[in-house]
Amino acid sequence: MFRRLSLAAPVAVALAFAGQPASAAEYVYGSWNSPKNVVLTEGVAPYLEAVTKETGGSLKWKLLAGAQLFGGRATLAGIRDRIADAGGPVIPAFTRKELRAANVVYDLINASVSPVVMAGAVAETYHLDCPDCKGDFSRNNALFLANYASTRFNLLCRAPIAKASDMKGRRVRVVGALGRFLKSLGAVPVGGSPAKAVQAIQRGNLDCIAGPISWLQSFGLWDLTKHVLDAELAIQPTPSGMVVNRDAWKALSKSERAAMIKHAPSLIANITIRGYMAEDVEVRAEAKKRGVTITPEDGSMGPAFEAYKKNELKVVPELAKKDGVESADAIVKAHLANVAKWEKIHEKIGDDPDKFAQALWDEVFSKLDPDKI
Repeated sequence: MFRRLSLAAPVAVALAFAGQPASAAEYVYGSWNSPKNVVLTEGVAPYLEAVTKETGGSLKWKLLAGAQLFGGRATLAGIRDRIADAGGPVIPAFTRKELRAANVVYDLINASVSPVVMAGAVAETYHLDCPDCKGDFSRNNALFLANYASTRFNLLCRAPIAKASDMKGRRVRVVGALGRFLKSLGAVPVGGSPAKAVQAIQRGNLDCIAGPISWLQSFGLWDLTKHVLDAELAIQPTPSGMVVNRDAWKALSKSERAAMIKHAPSLIANITIRGYMAEDVEVRAEAKKRGVTITPEDGSMGPAFEAYKKNELKVVPELAKKDGVESADAIVKAHLANVAKWEKIHEKIGDDPDKFAQALWDEVFSKLDPDKI
């Protein structure tokens, strides 16, 4: 089988809790991702298992995947209203009004070409340098704990695509700042979650999906998007893999909260490296067998993309301030400084998930107080 069979075990362990009678010690994690998605198999399920072990079984989790509790756009509200005690991924662009400050960081999607750098920088910015970002979550009765980063976005399309001019008139699923660039090429940006985009592709209502090439596997796009334009369009580093309802968090003991913080670095590292980065390599190797054509971008997007990236450093804070984020300039400055810092860290640790997790602990999570986070 294409999927690594060993990945299914952690999910099975976490899902096993669903058959147990409810008790005060059992919490629910809800996700709109498929149970086979690497966010869950490589990240969330092992994380929940590690927390359960760390707490000696005092804190157990049910993992309910596949949008059993809420869809992508309703995830933050579902956590706010405690439909689940925790959940994810929370995508800032799906809730721009609720997460206005957090979206400033979300829109800086081209600050680095490394998923490790981007994931590390976002974790540090959100936790240590952006009170307004944490305030966004707090106002929604939620606590941000851990993010992750995907690999770079490509264009996954129904029809052949090779250059910038091929984008004209194509309907492309995209959210956030990247939509501005694709629109400049003549494309028609269409919002929505990846799951909804799959349905739209099936019905012929979409031509392309902007996303990591690993989505061919994660969202079952092998037979729908046979043509991939291999262009370095963006890295999405802000999906929150672990967001916790604040009432649920307060009900935990200090040692239980400490356990969740302790294992958060591994959650980020595992989803980013063992999940997205590993699956990216596997999917590229599998593509030819599946009849998927991967075409390197011919360079025609280059000048427009460089101009777009430069202009975004002005556009992002300006739009945020119009939305009422007075600290937008400070958020951009702090985040870009963190990106530069994590570029240096990345030079030392490379793409080793254990070293990345240790760096996250040293630089970010060791500084968090379980009683004050």
